[in-house]
Amino acid sequence: MSKYLLLTALFICCISSLPVAAQSTFKAHDTWLYRLEQDLDYLPNQHQHTEKVYRITIAGVNKDGSADVTAVLQSSQVTASDERSTKFNSADRETYNGNQGAMSDMFLLYRPLTFKIFANDSIGEATNTTAIAAAVGDEMGLDQQFRDMLTQNWKWLPQQMTGLLAPLVPKVEENYQWITGEWSYRVTEIGKGIVKITGSQNDHLPDSSHRLITASYTLTRNKRETIAFEYANKPGPGQPATGTTLKGRLLPAGAVLPKADTAFFKALVQMSYYSNSLTAKGEMDSTKVADFLALNIPRYGNNLAFNLARLDMPRGSTDHSYEVYNDLLQQVPSYALANSSSHLFNKLGNSVTKSIDSSMVLVKLLSAYPESLNSWLDQSFSQYLQSEKFDTTGARDEFRKRGVSEKRIAEIFEEGRKMPAASQEMIKRLVMEKDSSLQASVRPMGLWSRAMHTTDTTILKEIALEIANVTPAEMTLGKAARYELMVHDMLRKSKLDKAADVLLDKTLENLQRNQSDTAFWRAHPQWRDKKSANKNILGHAYYLKYQQTAPQDKKTALNFLALAAANAPRNNAEKAYESFYDRVFLHSEEDYNPKFAEELSAMGKPEEAMKVLSRQLMTQPDMLDQTKALFEKNFPGRSFQDYFRNVLLKEWDQAPDFTLTGLNKENYRLADYKGKWLLLDFWGSWCSPCRADLPHLNQLAAEINAGSHPGNAILAISCRESMETARDFVADNKYVFPAAHSDGKIENLYKVRGYPTKVLVSPDGKMLDLQFGADYAAILRSYSDLYFKEDKTATPVIKVDNKKKD
Repeated sequence: MSKYLLLTALFICCISSLPVAAQSTFKAHDTWLYRLEQDLDYLPNQHQHTEKVYRITIAGVNKDGSADVTAVLQSSQVTASDERSTKFNSADRETYNGNQGAMSDMFLLYRPLTFKIFANDSIGEATNTTAIAAAVGDEMGLDQQFRDMLTQNWKWLPQQMTGLLAPLVPKVEENYQWITGEWSYRVTEIGKGIVKITGSQNDHLPDSSHRLITASYTLTRNKRETIAFEYANKPGPGQPATGTTLKGRLLPAGAVLPKADTAFFKALVQMSYYSNSLTAKGEMDSTKVADFLALNIPRYGNNLAFNLARLDMPRGSTDHSYEVYNDLLQQVPSYALANSSSHLFNKLGNSVTKSIDSSMVLVKLLSAYPESLNSWLDQSFSQYLQSEKFDTTGARDEFRKRGVSEKRIAEIFEEGRKMPAASQEMIKRLVMEKDSSLQASVRPMGLWSRAMHTTDTTILKEIALEIANVTPAEMTLGKAARYELMVHDMLRKSKLDKAADVLLDKTLENLQRNQSDTAFWRAHPQWRDKKSANKNILGHAYYLKYQQTAPQDKKTALNFLALAAANAPRNNAEKAYESFYDRVFLHSEEDYNPKFAEELSAMGKPEEAMKVLSRQLMTQPDMLDQTKALFEKNFPGRSFQDYFRNVLLKEWDQAPDFTLTGLNKENYRLADYKGKWLLLDFWGSWCSPCRADLPHLNQLAAEINAGSHPGNAILAISCRESMETARDFVADNKYVFPAAHSDGKIENLYKVRGYPTKVLVSPDGKMLDLQFGADYAAILRSYSDLYFKEDKTATPVIKVDNKKKD
C-alpha cells in the first residue's frame, strides 16, 4: 500500500464516527468554495499537512432527498516533516516533480468529481473516477496498474467533505446541550448571524481504544451552512502518536486562486518512468523524444525541475545519449541532486579533474547514501589512483565509430591525463575529513596510495605495519584486505619478503576475524555483499599462502589451497558484484577449485578432484567441458554422461513447483516440463537489461519452436508489472517465447535477487541459477546435448499443453 493510500485509509477511519442527520436542504446550482486543511501524524515524528480548495456545486436534487454533487479541486499544497515525503504546491511550479506523490492531486485539478449526498447527510464515494483515470492515462501514457491506483485514490475523496455537513441544532440557545448518537454537543456562542457549537465523542470505548475525538462548527444562523469546522482525532493517554485534524473554511465565492501550470507538470511526468508516451515497444522513441524536447526546452529549459526530470529520463545506450546526459548533469547545481544517489555518483565521477572542492561537496552529499559512496570509492575512484599512463592507441578511432563527438573525445583524453594527479590531491583531502564513516572508507586506500608513491623501503615497511592494524569498519567499508594484499605485493616486488610474510599472516587473521564477527554482521545486514566480497578475498589470501608455503612444505601448502577453494562462492547469491573489482586489482581468481582439483588429480586422488569440480560447476556452469575433460583423463572408459545424470545433477537443488497464468490466460505448470530442459527467465518490460536480452531469448525460443533443440523449453515470467503491460509489450515486439505472469510468490521461491534472472531446470526437476551475463543458450545446449547424447533423437517429444485447465 502506498503512503498516500495509507494516509487516506487513516483519515477515513478517523472521520467515520462523525454523526449524520437529515437536516441539510440543497437547491440545484448552489455552490460553495471551501478550503480543507488536513494534518496527519502517521508515525512518530512524521507529520504531513495538506491544504486543498474545492468548488462544490449541487448539480441536482432528487425526489428521495439526495443531491447530485460535483467537487472540483482548485488547488493543492502538501508539506511534510519527512525529507523524502512528497512536498509540492500546485500554485508554485518550482515545487513540481514527476514523482508519484504529487500525481494524484495534480491530475485531478480542474476535473469534476461526482458523488451523492444522501438524505441522511451521508456522502457516497465518487462515481466517475474510473473515467477520469482513463482519460488521464490515455493522455499521459500510464499503464493500467497506475490508472487503478489513481481510481482508488480519488474514490474516497468526497469523504473529506463530511465535516461540511454539520449536525442538526435542535435549539439555538447558548450553552444548550444535546446528544446525537455517540456524540455530545453544546452551543458555545451565538453571534450576529452565526452559531458556534462544539462536540465530543461519548466516552464508551474500552480503555485500550480511548481517543480524544472532538468537533467544532461555525454555522450561518439562518441557513445553517457551515462557515468553518474542525475535527480532531488525537491519541489518548498511552496511545500511539497517530492522529488527524481536519479543518474547513468557507471562502468568498468569487475568490481568485493562483492557477496551476498543468502543462508543465504533464511535461515532467512524460519524462518519468511512469509514462510511456515517449516510448515505442518499451524503448525510448528518438523521434518522439526529439519532438518533445524541441517543444519544451524553449519553454522550460532554464527551469531546475525540468532539467532534473530530463536527467531522470530513460536514456538510450548510445555514447551520444550519455554525452547529452553528462553535459546536462554538469549544468545542474550539485545541491539539487541531493535526492538522487545515481546522479551524484555520475557527477562525482566527472568532477575530480575539474574541481577538488566541488568533488568534496559531492562526496558529502553522497555520504547520505553509504552504499553508493563506497561503490564510487572502491570501484571507480580507486582506479584513478593507479599511476598508469592513459593509452590512447586506437581509442580515438573506436570513440569515433561509436559516435562520440570530437569535443568529448578531447575531454576524455584530457581527463585521463589529469586524473592520476587530481586523484592524489583528492585522496589527501578525503583522509583529512573527520567524519568517522568516511575515515573508515578511505584510510586503507590512502595508505595504499602512499605506498604506491614511495621508493623508500623503510617508509613502505612502516605503511605495511600501519595498514595491518585496521578496525572492523575499515575491513568492511574501507576494503582494507584488498589494500593490504596490494601492499603485500609491493613488499614482495621490493624483496621485503619477511615484511610481506608478516602482512599476509595479519591479513588472513583480519579476514578470518571479519568473517566470524557475527555481532558486526547482525548489526549491519545491509553489508551482506561486502561479507561475501571479503570471503572471496580470503580465498585469494589463502592461495597466496599456498604459493608461499609450497616450496618448503607441499602437504601444508595443499591445506591452504583447500581453504582457498573452500572460500569460493557456493552459489550466485555469494557472488558479490564488487568482487570483480577486487579481482582486477589483485589479479586473483573467483574460484580456486580448478587449481585444487588439478593438484588432487596430480597426487592420484581423482575421486576427490571430481568432487571439487562438481561443486564448482554449480557456480560456474560454463565449465562443463573442463569437468568432462578431467573426468575422461582420470576415468578412461567410464561414461561421463552417467556421472552427469546420476551424480552431478542430483546435487542441484529441487526446483519449487509452480502454477502460473500465461499472458493469454493459459496455464503453465512445472510438472508439464518433466523430461525437458527448461530455461526460466524472470523479466519485466520496465527493466532495461531485460529488454536488451529479450531479442536473444526470443531467437532461442524461435529455434526451439522450429524443432532445432528437441527436449528444450523456455518460459519467460514477467514480474513487477501488470499482465496487460507485459502482454502488450510481448505483442508489440512480436516475441514468440511462451510467457507467464508472476503470481507474486515465484520470485521468492526461486530466490530472484535481480532482473533478468535465468534458472535452468533439469528434466528431473533440479534447478541451477545462472549468473547474470552467462551464455545461457550455450549452457542449455551443452547440458541438453550431454543429457540426451546419442539417443537424443530417440527421446520422444514431450508436448506441453499450455491451454489445459486444472
